[in-house]
Amino acid sequence: MTRRILGVAAAGALALGGLSAQAAENPPAAKSIVGTWLASYDGGTHIGYIQWQKGGTVLNEMDFAPKTGNILIGDWTANNDGTDTFTVFGWTYDDKGKSRTGYFTKTETDTVSGTTYGGNFEVTYYDLSGNITFQHSGSLTATRVSAQ
Repeated sequence: MTRRILGVAAAGALALGGLSAQAAENPPAAKSIVGTWLASYDGGTHIGYIQWQKGGTVLNEMDFAPKTGNILIGDWTANNDGTDTFTVFGWTYDDKGKSRTGYFTKTETDTVSGTTYGGNFEVTYYDLSGNITFQHSGSLTATRVSAQ
């Protein structure tokens, strides 16, 4: 049993080593937004990790309390003007985190410059009936934390 576990662990390590070598041989283009970034919103009022994936999906984790909506998932696209845009969605909850109280959307349009990007965003919160309860727009900057 121990040998089997060690064998699986060794195979996993070899596979990961191969992936790391492959990533080093094929780094993303300097203008590519694919990868993981640390973003600062409204001059540092909030921060979040954003992962732009090759297949056009995006994940965003914000420094909000879970009840406010800190996990966002959605899609992104490269625009003809050199910018990239994503729209993500998430749920909001009551103070105890047990019941959904609504949902929100965030749209962002960004321009990559090497290992950083900047842009603008708009977030809109809704109650469960679809009524807007809060809207905010602002600017952001981001720094790449991983290549892919």
